[in-house]
Amino acid sequence: MKTRKMPWFEFAPDTYEIDEFDCASIFLFVGTERALLLDTGIGIGDLKGLVEEITDKPYDVVLTHGHRDHTGGAGWFDTVYLNRKDYELYPFPPTVEQRRDYARMIRAREHKYYPYKEEVDIVEWPKIPERKPLEDGQVFDLGGRTLTFYECGGHTPGEMVVIDDKNRILFCGDACNNHLLFRLGPGEPGFISTEEAGENLERIWNMRDRYDIVMNSHHDYRAVGGPIAPTVMPNAIQCCKDLVAGTPHLMQIDNPLKLEGADPTITVASLDGISWVVFNPEGIHRV
Repeated sequence: MKTRKMPWFEFAPDTYEIDEFDCASIFLFVGTERALLLDTGIGIGDLKGLVEEITDKPYDVVLTHGHRDHTGGAGWFDTVYLNRKDYELYPFPPTVEQRRDYARMIRAREHKYYPYKEEVDIVEWPKIPERKPLEDGQVFDLGGRTLTFYECGGHTPGEMVVIDDKNRILFCGDACNNHLLFRLGPGEPGFISTEEAGENLERIWNMRDRYDIVMNSHHDYRAVGGPIAPTVMPNAIQCCKDLVAGTPHLMQIDNPLKLEGADPTITVASLDGISWVVFNPEGIHRV
């Protein structure tokens, strides 16, 4: 496998965003004693080598949730942490073709050149890492800074977010972004109602005395190294409440996942036309 150099940026003290060619944002936190890698992307090139180029400290690998664009590079590490609720719902490992298809979708959607080839730089895992359970409230002490993880089910049942006490930043994985996806319905594996997802997100919003900005794990609606807009999370929470109450503000948008064979446009709930909640009409209310 050829090594492709992924862009990376130190956007806050000892805190790095690694841009996996628009497929995912991967974060690295370095303390005085240890480091922590948050997510592994779809698995393009040598992420492990890059991490160990940035820091020589021992480190843990934590996955925010079980989707392939966050777990796809896990096979180059010995151990990863993941919420048990996502263990059996999503392939581990995701297949090589699933990972390559995702990268092709991003390439086609973004209309950009990327310095890698799917068939060369996305390959089989060399090993299956041990999975350790990631618990609500679990703390990783890196020395001089702590990272505290909280469950925020919605995008997946086991979605986790993390607060960095050193820089007062909430890293929310896919729990909140400009296009929040709650697409499943009752009876489908991994279903969580929009009602419950909104309540889980509001719980994290109510912790905002502990963080100043929010960053998600895709930078398609924010600058690399920059936060999402401060209105995104409260707007998402309100959209969920409006959907439950039957009073949503609806709009049609181009489907960002249309290259996977879905409908070209979808109906979403939005307060400002800038961020929105994708919902399943059958999956709004708590079952």
